[in-house]
Amino acid sequence: MSKKMHANQVIMTEGVIWKQLLAFSLPLLVGNLFQQLYNTVDSVVVGNFIGSDALAAVGSSNSLINLIIGMFMGIGTGAGVIISQYYGADEKQKLHWAVHTTMALSLIGGFLLIALGLLLSPLILVLMGTPESVMPGSVAYLRIFFCGSLFNLVYNMGSGVLRAVGDSKRPLIFLCISSVINIVLDLLFVVVFSDGNCWRWLCDCGCTGSIRFSYSQSTGTDR
Repeated sequence: MSKKMHANQVIMTEGVIWKQLLAFSLPLLVGNLFQQLYNTVDSVVVGNFIGSDALAAVGSSNSLINLIIGMFMGIGTGAGVIISQYYGADEKQKLHWAVHTTMALSLIGGFLLIALGLLLSPLILVLMGTPESVMPGSVAYLRIFFCGSLFNLVYNMGSGVLRAVGDSKRPLIFLCISSVINIVLDLLFVVVFSDGNCWRWLCDCGCTGSIRFSYSQSTGTDR
Protein backbone atom coordinates (compact mmCIF):
# COMPACT_ATOMS: atom_id res chain seq x y z
CA MET A 1 0.00 0.00 0.00
CA SER A 2 1.29 3.43 -0.91
CA LYS A 3 0.10 5.65 1.87
CA LYS A 4 1.68 8.96 2.74
CA MET A 5 2.26 8.55 6.46
CA HIS A 6 2.34 11.29 9.06
CA ALA A 7 4.41 11.41 12.23
CA ASN A 8 1.31 11.27 14.44
CA GLN A 9 -0.02 8.06 12.89
CA VAL A 10 0.46 4.60 14.41
CA ILE A 11 0.32 1.51 12.15
CA MET A 12 -0.72 -1.51 14.21
CA THR A 13 0.41 -4.05 11.61
CA GLU A 14 4.03 -2.89 11.55
CA GLY A 15 6.75 -3.07 14.19
CA VAL A 16 6.43 -4.45 17.74
CA ILE A 17 2.73 -4.88 18.52
CA TRP A 18 2.81 -3.94 22.22
CA LYS A 19 4.78 -0.78 21.48
CA GLN A 20 2.32 0.23 18.78
CA LEU A 21 -0.64 -0.41 21.08
CA LEU A 22 1.01 1.60 23.84
CA ALA A 23 1.79 4.49 21.49
CA PHE A 24 -1.83 4.57 20.36
CA SER A 25 -3.52 4.06 23.74
CA LEU A 26 -1.45 6.40 25.94
CA PRO A 27 -2.89 9.57 24.33
CA LEU A 28 -6.38 8.15 24.93
CA LEU A 29 -5.63 7.62 28.63
CA VAL A 30 -4.11 11.08 29.05
CA GLY A 31 -7.09 12.54 27.21
CA ASN A 32 -9.43 11.03 29.79
CA LEU A 33 -7.46 12.81 32.53
CA PHE A 34 -7.82 16.12 30.71
CA GLN A 35 -11.53 15.49 30.30
CA GLN A 36 -11.83 15.07 34.07
CA LEU A 37 -9.86 18.29 34.59
CA TYR A 38 -12.25 20.00 32.18
CA ASN A 39 -15.31 19.09 34.28
CA THR A 40 -13.60 19.68 37.62
CA VAL A 41 -12.61 23.24 36.70
CA ASP A 42 -16.18 24.04 35.69
CA SER A 43 -17.58 22.85 39.02
CA VAL A 44 -14.90 24.60 41.08
CA VAL A 45 -15.31 27.95 39.33
CA VAL A 46 -19.12 27.91 39.38
CA GLY A 47 -19.29 26.74 42.99
CA ASN A 48 -16.80 29.32 44.28
CA PHE A 49 -17.62 32.41 42.25
CA ILE A 50 -21.37 32.17 41.53
CA GLY A 51 -22.94 30.14 44.32
CA SER A 52 -24.76 26.97 45.25
CA ASP A 53 -27.86 27.72 43.16
CA ALA A 54 -25.78 28.07 40.00
CA LEU A 55 -23.89 24.89 40.82
CA ALA A 56 -27.21 23.08 41.29
CA ALA A 57 -28.49 24.47 37.97
CA VAL A 58 -25.41 23.17 36.17
CA GLY A 59 -25.51 19.83 37.97
CA SER A 60 -29.18 19.20 37.25
CA SER A 61 -28.48 18.50 33.58
CA ASN A 62 -25.08 16.82 33.93
CA SER A 63 -26.45 13.30 33.51
CA LEU A 64 -28.26 14.24 30.29
CA ILE A 65 -25.23 16.10 28.94
CA ASN A 66 -22.96 13.11 29.69
CA LEU A 67 -25.45 10.84 27.92
CA ILE A 68 -25.48 13.05 24.82
CA ILE A 69 -21.69 13.34 24.73
CA GLY A 70 -21.42 9.56 25.12
CA MET A 71 -23.78 9.17 22.17
CA PHE A 72 -21.59 11.51 20.10
CA MET A 73 -18.49 9.50 20.97
CA GLY A 74 -20.26 6.25 20.04
CA ILE A 75 -21.35 7.62 16.68
CA GLY A 76 -17.79 8.80 16.02
CA THR A 77 -16.43 5.36 16.87
CA GLY A 78 -18.95 3.70 14.56
CA ALA A 79 -18.01 5.99 11.68
CA GLY A 80 -14.35 5.30 12.44
CA VAL A 81 -14.86 1.56 11.83
CA ILE A 82 -15.91 2.21 8.23
CA ILE A 83 -13.20 4.82 7.68
CA SER A 84 -10.44 2.60 9.08
CA GLN A 85 -11.49 -0.26 6.77
CA TYR A 86 -11.25 1.96 3.71
CA TYR A 87 -7.97 3.42 4.93
CA GLY A 88 -6.46 -0.01 5.51
CA ALA A 89 -7.60 -1.20 2.08
CA ASP A 90 -6.14 1.96 0.50
CA GLU A 91 -9.45 2.73 -1.19
CA LYS A 92 -8.94 6.45 -1.56
CA GLN A 93 -12.23 7.33 -3.21
CA LYS A 94 -14.30 5.45 -0.64
CA LEU A 95 -12.22 6.94 2.18
CA HIS A 96 -12.85 10.42 0.83
CA TRP A 97 -16.57 9.67 0.57
CA ALA A 98 -16.77 8.20 4.09
CA VAL A 99 -14.97 11.11 5.78
CA HIS A 100 -16.99 13.81 4.06
CA THR A 101 -20.25 11.94 4.57
CA THR A 102 -19.45 11.55 8.27
CA MET A 103 -18.78 15.25 8.73
CA ALA A 104 -21.81 16.26 6.64
CA LEU A 105 -24.08 14.06 8.77
CA SER A 106 -22.57 15.55 11.92
CA LEU A 107 -23.45 19.04 10.70
CA ILE A 108 -27.01 18.03 9.83
CA GLY A 109 -27.44 16.19 13.13
CA GLY A 110 -25.99 19.12 15.05
CA PHE A 111 -28.48 21.59 13.59
CA LEU A 112 -31.39 19.22 14.30
CA LEU A 113 -30.22 18.78 17.89
CA ILE A 114 -30.01 22.56 18.35
CA ALA A 115 -33.60 23.01 17.18
CA LEU A 116 -34.96 20.18 19.32
CA GLY A 117 -32.93 21.21 22.35
CA LEU A 118 -34.06 24.82 22.31
CA LEU A 119 -37.67 23.71 22.01
CA LEU A 120 -37.73 20.81 24.46
CA SER A 121 -35.26 21.84 27.20
CA PRO A 122 -37.95 22.93 29.73
CA LEU A 123 -39.95 19.72 29.18
CA ILE A 124 -36.84 17.54 29.51
CA LEU A 125 -35.89 19.16 32.82
CA VAL A 126 -39.43 18.79 34.17
CA LEU A 127 -39.40 15.09 33.27
CA MET A 128 -36.02 14.77 35.02
CA GLY A 129 -37.54 16.20 38.21
CA THR A 130 -35.52 19.41 38.34
CA PRO A 131 -36.49 21.56 41.38
CA GLU A 132 -38.43 24.74 40.59
CA SER A 133 -35.90 26.85 42.49
CA VAL A 134 -33.15 26.14 39.93
CA MET A 135 -35.36 25.66 36.86
CA PRO A 136 -34.62 29.05 35.17
CA GLY A 137 -30.85 28.60 35.43
CA SER A 138 -31.08 24.96 34.40
CA VAL A 139 -33.13 25.77 31.31
CA ALA A 140 -30.71 28.52 30.28
CA TYR A 141 -27.68 26.26 30.79
CA LEU A 142 -29.21 23.32 28.90
CA ARG A 143 -30.31 25.51 26.01
CA ILE A 144 -26.84 26.97 25.62
CA PHE A 145 -25.40 23.45 25.78
CA PHE A 146 -27.68 22.48 22.89
CA CYS A 147 -26.57 25.59 20.98
CA GLY A 148 -23.02 24.28 21.25
CA SER A 149 -23.97 20.68 20.48
CA LEU A 150 -23.16 21.21 16.79
CA PHE A 151 -19.54 21.97 17.65
CA ASN A 152 -19.45 19.16 20.22
CA LEU A 153 -20.69 16.63 17.67
CA VAL A 154 -18.16 17.82 15.07
CA TYR A 155 -15.47 17.69 17.78
CA ASN A 156 -16.17 14.05 18.64
CA MET A 157 -16.76 12.92 15.06
CA GLY A 158 -13.47 14.54 14.04
CA SER A 159 -11.72 12.63 16.82
CA GLY A 160 -13.21 9.40 15.53
CA VAL A 161 -11.98 10.13 12.02
CA LEU A 162 -8.43 10.88 13.15
CA ARG A 163 -8.25 7.83 15.41
CA ALA A 164 -9.59 5.66 12.60
CA VAL A 165 -6.45 6.39 10.57
CA GLY A 166 -4.14 5.70 13.53
CA ASP A 167 -3.76 9.25 14.83
CA SER A 168 -4.57 9.47 18.53
CA LYS A 169 -2.08 12.27 19.25
CA ARG A 170 -3.77 15.18 17.51
CA PRO A 171 -7.12 14.56 19.27
CA LEU A 172 -5.16 14.78 22.55
CA ILE A 173 -3.53 18.02 21.42
CA PHE A 174 -6.94 19.48 20.58
CA LEU A 175 -8.29 18.37 23.97
CA CYS A 176 -5.35 20.04 25.73
CA ILE A 177 -5.99 23.26 23.80
CA SER A 178 -9.67 23.00 24.68
CA SER A 179 -8.87 22.51 28.39
CA VAL A 180 -6.66 25.60 28.48
CA ILE A 181 -9.29 27.68 26.65
CA ASN A 182 -11.89 26.33 29.07
CA ILE A 183 -9.94 27.48 32.13
CA VAL A 184 -9.19 30.93 30.70
CA LEU A 185 -12.75 31.56 29.53
CA ASP A 186 -14.21 30.15 32.75
CA LEU A 187 -12.33 32.75 34.76
CA LEU A 188 -12.96 35.51 32.22
CA PHE A 189 -16.73 35.04 31.90
CA VAL A 190 -17.44 34.08 35.51
CA VAL A 191 -15.00 36.19 37.53
CA VAL A 192 -14.45 39.22 35.27
CA PHE A 193 -17.75 39.52 33.39
CA SER A 194 -19.91 37.78 36.05
CA ASP A 195 -21.91 36.25 33.23
CA GLY A 196 -21.87 32.57 34.10
CA ASN A 197 -19.93 29.90 32.27
CA CYS A 198 -22.48 28.86 29.61
CA TRP A 199 -21.33 31.21 26.88
CA ARG A 200 -17.74 30.31 27.72
CA TRP A 201 -18.55 26.68 27.00
CA LEU A 202 -20.09 27.64 23.66
CA CYS A 203 -17.02 29.66 22.60
CA ASP A 204 -14.71 26.86 23.73
CA CYS A 205 -16.54 24.16 21.76
CA GLY A 206 -16.74 26.44 18.72
CA CYS A 207 -12.99 27.02 18.66
CA THR A 208 -11.89 23.41 19.12
CA GLY A 209 -14.70 21.98 17.00
CA SER A 210 -13.74 24.19 14.07
CA ILE A 211 -10.06 23.21 14.32
CA ARG A 212 -10.88 19.52 14.44
CA PHE A 213 -13.32 19.82 11.54
CA SER A 214 -10.57 21.20 9.30
CA TYR A 215 -8.13 18.43 10.28
CA SER A 216 -10.65 15.63 9.85
CA GLN A 217 -11.66 16.93 6.44
CA SER A 218 -8.02 16.85 5.35
CA THR A 219 -7.85 13.16 6.29
CA GLY A 220 -10.03 12.25 3.33
CA THR A 221 -7.83 14.06 0.81
CA ASP A 222 -4.33 14.30 2.26
CA ARG A 223 -2.98 10.82 1.57
